Amino acid sequence: MDGGSNLGKAIAAGEFVVTAEYRPPRGTSVERLLAAAESLAPRVHAVCAPESEDGARMCSMAACRHLAAAGAEPILHLLTRDMNRISLQATILGAASLGVRNVLCLAGRHQALTTCREARGVFDVDAIQLLRIADRMRRDGRLADEEALDSPVDLLLGTDTNPFSDPVDLQILTLDKAVRMGADFVITQPVFNLRRFDEWLDGVRERGVHTRTCVVASVMPLVSKEQASSLLDSHRQLDIPDEVIARLETASDSRATGVELAAATVSHLRSLEGVRGVHISAGEDFGLATDVLTASGLAKG
Repeated sequence: MDGGSNLGKAIAAGEFVVTAEYRPPRGTSVERLLAAAESLAPRVHAVCAPESEDGARMCSMAACRHLAAAGAEPILHLLTRDMNRISLQATILGAASLGVRNVLCLAGRHQALTTCREARGVFDVDAIQLLRIADRMRRDGRLADEEALDSPVDLLLGTDTNPFSDPVDLQILTLDKAVRMGADFVITQPVFNLRRFDEWLDGVRERGVHTRTCVVASVMPLVSKEQASSLLDSHRQLDIPDEVIARLETASDSRATGVELAAATVSHLRSLEGVRGVHISAGEDFGLATDVLTASGLAKG
């Protein structure tokens, strides 16, 4: 399905997909959010507005609305950690009513792994169950309890996957199941270790998963050794090789080196059979994202 979105149409047409992320603000001001939309919209097919995993920020739904108003096509994030199935279904309906057609179905990091440990998780369903619920809403026009909607909901559905989490075979099996449940696209965790990513992709190709969904590889530009070390401490699923950290540590301009490393990663990923897009993940630094897009020669279309 193309979900009535530009992202969906690009996927259906076999284009190399380019997406980016902008982390919503920790407050109500939308000035930088609108600036990010203006900067990124001409270059990418869609912009992710992630839900916060480090304490309260503007919700993804509101950020998506602001991005759309500024001319960027948004991707809504839904975390099963934070909502039960009724709230998830209601949010999908609300998003569709506002013209938000791209939905990324995620579990979210457990609170014990974040800085907000006092919050309690919901986890009524997992990400694959959410995909099945949303897919039923768009295909059959029905909710999980068989109640009929006024009409099917026009959606493009995505999820995430981690090529660097062991055992790799289990990750690929889970991804395969997510695709069978309705994932039109999948965004990987950030790629730093190219060798391990290539090994994971070999397994994806062996199962033919890459022919049934759009695999979008995430690239995160690092701007310092300290940032890399902090990420490794807080995100155990990341694999940042020692040589990457060493390059940042010895660089006279670590930001420029980070852009260079990210651009080289993009170049490698674009050469791989089965990778149909890249996702630039730079948090709130949309200038860094545009630098990587420029250095990589990436643009939608």
